[in-house]
Amino acid sequence: MAIISSAADLWDSLCSKAGLELRLKAGRKGRDSDVEDSLRTALGVPKSTKSLGAWLAVDAASTNPKTSTELLLTEVLKSQEGFGCMMQDILDVLIKADAKQASCQLSVEFKFENVPGSLRMTLEQFREIELRTKRVLQKRPKLPDHDLMWRIDGVFCSLLGDRPRCDSRPHGFPPIPVITPTGCEELDRQLDRVAQLVSGFRNLCRGFGETRSEVVAAAHVMNENDEFYSQMVAAHDYWDDSVLDGIKNVSNRVNSGQLSSEDATDRISGVLSEVEWGDNWVEQTVEDLLDVLNLPVWRYRHELYSVWVGTRMLSVVEQVVPDMHYHPVAEVLSFEFGGSRLASFTWNNKQFDVWAELRSALVGSSSKRKRGIQPDFRVLQVDISQSVNKQTVYVLECKHYLRGNTSNFTSAAADYARSCPNSVVHVVNHGEINEPTLMQSLAPELHAQSQFIGGATPLQEAETQVISKAIRSALFPTFALPVPKETACLVKSRNRLPGKIQLVWDRSLEDIDLMLRAIDSNGQVIDTVDYRNKGALEVSPFARLDKDAMCGPDQESIEISDWHYSRYELIATNYSKTGRMNDVSLYCDIYIGDEPMPRRYPVGLDAEGHEWKIAEIAIKNGIPKII
Repeated sequence: MAIISSAADLWDSLCSKAGLELRLKAGRKGRDSDVEDSLRTALGVPKSTKSLGAWLAVDAASTNPKTSTELLLTEVLKSQEGFGCMMQDILDVLIKADAKQASCQLSVEFKFENVPGSLRMTLEQFREIELRTKRVLQKRPKLPDHDLMWRIDGVFCSLLGDRPRCDSRPHGFPPIPVITPTGCEELDRQLDRVAQLVSGFRNLCRGFGETRSEVVAAAHVMNENDEFYSQMVAAHDYWDDSVLDGIKNVSNRVNSGQLSSEDATDRISGVLSEVEWGDNWVEQTVEDLLDVLNLPVWRYRHELYSVWVGTRMLSVVEQVVPDMHYHPVAEVLSFEFGGSRLASFTWNNKQFDVWAELRSALVGSSSKRKRGIQPDFRVLQVDISQSVNKQTVYVLECKHYLRGNTSNFTSAAADYARSCPNSVVHVVNHGEINEPTLMQSLAPELHAQSQFIGGATPLQEAETQVISKAIRSALFPTFALPVPKETACLVKSRNRLPGKIQLVWDRSLEDIDLMLRAIDSNGQVIDTVDYRNKGALEVSPFARLDKDAMCGPDQESIEISDWHYSRYELIATNYSKTGRMNDVSLYCDIYIGDEPMPRRYPVGLDAEGHEWKIAEIAIKNGIPKII
């Protein structure tokens, strides 16, 4: 890989090696312009600037560039979080579909309009792509840990001995001043590297507050196991100021002949050999990111968006009707442009079928369609005596426009609503839309049937559930989500004794997931806390997962503020299926109050297994007990 010396070089490399299509020949935006637009917003690039590449080139040539390679790469990773969320949502539905198959593992096939061939893979292959994507997108450059930070400071203390401390230490985190060169090339390089660490530390702190007291206050609301916690607390002890003072004094003493440059170089380079440097992180992360950007599922992510919206519908149906049946053909669940029956379910003693891309007759004239309608998804109330259009009770059409196209949106809604008079029609767009304007352009008699949903991104859906709520209202207007009541599944007399479950694993394992299940008196799972639903401490389920750790050695913790349910299950899963779960590679500590109860992986349990049922906790007389 060519040396990346600036953010401009990094952007050029990504555009070239990932084949990003930012502009078409006519100057219109290309299919990958969403990546550039996201980065322009994140980096504050003026709208008047011709391109991100041009802005980065000017920035790189300046005496004080604003955008480092680490910053740009981090923002690129952030820009793809929606794609990662979309992949996870699709995978979740495929896993549920696979669980209902009696024999062979499920495969999935995506066939898109105007796309040659199809994307076909097994569930395991899709899971591996999703896992690889998640790992890459969560990468971030790391400062040294707390111990190494203070060992770096200790090297300067040992080189300089007692030195007077400045009484006017900074309350904030100012830029790093220029360090006076010593004339020794290697020592100057090492001192510059230490200055980079101090600069990185101050940049980190500025993300949490302008003053040291603000940063320390932010640290104290974190979990003490958070990787940022100990680093940010070091702001209170002026680690950065102490090290920066050491750099200046080493430079001054070497220049005055009071300190050997060779001795200083050896001792500083020795401790810095343990640091993971930003350029190494950039190089490896770029390679990993390019692997993701060259995946067919990423290249066709705009087309895959409609599949994701469809899985939101399938997820809603399965939530309301748990015994929904999927209909793979020869173990392949196909999202096919030519039409495929995905699933069926029974509701109020009536059968419904879920179809992808089912074609039927167009009623009336249309400016966009000539022979028929073919929405992305539709739900039919099965009645063979009626036409497909008359059977259709719900239509879901997906768009991936950066800006809403009024004529395309209203034409789709009008054609589908007019042709399927018994249906509710949802037109969903990834970008923002002006719903009042669209409704004004739609014939008044079709308003009651139609709804336009804009800004429907995977990240937004995770927060608001706007698509899922609209689908649930359309398909199941009388259904209400169950609300837990004070019944047998809840504890009548609860003890607010706090609890904590801490799962720890070594470097032989990678992505280990900790899960807490709340069980009712009938043995049914009524709530789950894991990497998909991290929970909350203030409201039900009164338990929260601290993070989704993906590479050992690491740990995950679930705090419990209130033992709200009658029984709990604790489960550890080897999601990445690498390494072996055994009594050496991982353990779990269960805290009820301040009392730790260690649990070890049972000797003799299948070493090839990927799941460990750690313990069950029952609430007896208001007191949680391990059973």
